[in-house]
Amino acid sequence: MEVKEEKFRIRTYECGVDGRIKIFSLMQYLQEIASLHAEQLGLGFDKLSEMGGYWVLSNIRIEISRLPGWDDEVTLKTWPSGYTRTIATREFVGKDQNDSELFRAGSEWMVLNKETNRLKNLFKLDLNLPKTGVKALPDELKRLEPQGDYRKIDVVRVPRSAIDLNGHVNNTEYVRWGIDALRRTFKLNKNIHCVQATYLSEVFEGDELDLQATSKTGGQFGILGRKSGTKANVFLMEVCC
Repeated sequence: MEVKEEKFRIRTYECGVDGRIKIFSLMQYLQEIASLHAEQLGLGFDKLSEMGGYWVLSNIRIEISRLPGWDDEVTLKTWPSGYTRTIATREFVGKDQNDSELFRAGSEWMVLNKETNRLKNLFKLDLNLPKTGVKALPDELKRLEPQGDYRKIDVVRVPRSAIDLNGHVNNTEYVRWGIDALRRTFKLNKNIHCVQATYLSEVFEGDELDLQATSKTGGQFGILGRKSGTKANVFLMEVCC
């Protein structure tokens, strides 16, 4: 199992009013180290593009012991942990300068065809990945399903600044919108200790999303993102406080 390790220092503009890194900013670091490791393994943006495909994040869960704050140094490790015909899994662990754990995460990724946006069969690609590996999370990572009664709490019109290299909304933007909407609606005062996002379809500049929320017992909240005026679900989120 090849492990990729990077160190980074939390910048002022990545922090919220509590002095801690914002969840979506933390996810940007996870995305960056995953991209760097994919390049190192010969499975990066350019290589996948030559093969007519691109990586997309399908599902991610982050379990947080403590969010690092401004100017903290974080050591982030990641490794691939297996794949099936359509899903490749990747794990993450973040620690502080004293080697105390800050967070850990498990994720699932897919390769889409650039022309058709259909899933590519990973067994037919020349992937330098292990068939299995150690998981970071104690429980199996499962995709979220809609649960509970959702009510509309916000509408987002996708700005150009939310679009990434693949021409669609970056996965971290959904988490930013979802947490912002939950904080406005439910006045979340406690620290967030877990976030999961399951991605269902792509969204592009100018699209409108209805953000619908549900409140569960035990400090759990759910977000369902749906294309406005349709029944097309785009993403699901779960936030635990």
